[in-house]
Amino acid sequence: MLSILGLIAVFIAAYFVYKSARDTGRNAINWSLLTVVVGIGLQIILPGIIFFIIAAVMAISGKPIRDVDDLPFGATIIVSIFGWAASILGIWLILGRVSLIPDKESFDSPPAPPTFGGE
Repeated sequence: MLSILGLIAVFIAAYFVYKSARDTGRNAINWSLLTVVVGIGLQIILPGIIFFIIAAVMAISGKPIRDVDDLPFGATIIVSIFGWAASILGIWLILGRVSLIPDKESFDSPPAPPTFGGE
């Protein structure tokens, strides 16, 4: 249930990032795609990597790999909440970056025109 709510939150955040990027003159499609990739990556792929590392440590320590499914229920919830929180943090950082109004480039004024003769 937590991952479904997290995925819904990712797509809602991508919509707001799209609107903010468009309003500030940035490439809205790229920023919203980055939001989706970061949100899903930190929410689904990061916990998968953590569980892969846990399985590798169990294999190296000599425990059978089939015991990976017997992890305490709290460990699974903690890793899922960690991934969800990392996803929210990543999206929040992207939204903060996109919502900044870019500075306008200031150019130096051109030099005065040359004068010829004595006038």
